[in-house]
Amino acid sequence: MKVKQLKTHEALKLIGKKLPFKKVLIHGEEVYLTQQFVKKVAALHPVERFFPEAIDEFLNFTGSSLFGGSSIPVILYAEELPKTLKKKKERELFLKKLRSLDTFIVAAHCELDYRTLKGELFSQVEQLCDALLTSERLPVNAIYGLLNKKFLQSGKKVSKEVLKLLVELVGTDLTELRHEAEKLINYPGELTPEVVRGLVFPTEKSNAFTLIYPLARGNTKEYLKQLNALLASGNEPLQLIALLQTQARQAVKLALKKQVKLPKEAAKQMALLLKQVGAKRMLLLLKALNEAEFAVKSGRERGELALKKLALGDNFK
Repeated sequence: MKVKQLKTHEALKLIGKKLPFKKVLIHGEEVYLTQQFVKKVAALHPVERFFPEAIDEFLNFTGSSLFGGSSIPVILYAEELPKTLKKKKERELFLKKLRSLDTFIVAAHCELDYRTLKGELFSQVEQLCDALLTSERLPVNAIYGLLNKKFLQSGKKVSKEVLKLLVELVGTDLTELRHEAEKLINYPGELTPEVVRGLVFPTEKSNAFTLIYPLARGNTKEYLKQLNALLASGNEPLQLIALLQTQARQAVKLALKKQVKLPKEAAKQMALLLKQVGAKRMLLLLKALNEAEFAVKSGRERGELALKKLALGDNFK
């Protein structure tokens, strides 16, 4: 199969009423574009999200979605796959599963270097794809255009001087720029260079993989702090719910003495969490997460609210 190589921002323009590609490997330093691609695909067709830490769930994927019909499997944080699929047999099973699928997306949340792309695993993944998408940083002029459009759509007119200053202060990372632009849009007065300098500051970082710990421990303040930082950084609510479900399932399996593929440090942290909160709490958390997923996918609740209610409600305490 001949692989078409495209920049992600070009591929986004090709997505209309149907998907232009069936089998996609996507990577690149501009993670925001990768997230937008997955989001746009999910708006057209049901998707099922998987993570390298629970690759067995992907291997057992049947193709059916929550509401019946088919769904597109999306493997997120694919850069972690080489750490998970260390044995040759494991890589072969993974590739065999990909070959059996009519459509899939393998998405890395970083740029895969040449050595990794041409390595044993990703070179074979690429051969199975009809598109290799690269999420590159956009040219500065294109970024100015996107920012200006965002401000205008929100009813706020800003000068070119302010746009240049915003990029100068924040950098060209689209996730960071989006977050800072939204703060500026909410400012009631005129956006002068002085105002922008006073309002703009680096976005607080958070790690999606650690969100499970304050949630399970009942540390509401820390959970909401991390959650808000992740949402502000462009993480999709359903993606976060899927990751939390995966981790909760892993904890339950560990409690039942079942085999779970986890990096050594992650396994140690999960075992400590189980010791602190107990298996019953993790089981109740998993139930609450499944209910949250259903509420969001059925349209009964917004994703952000469903995630926040996990900590504020009594549904798994």
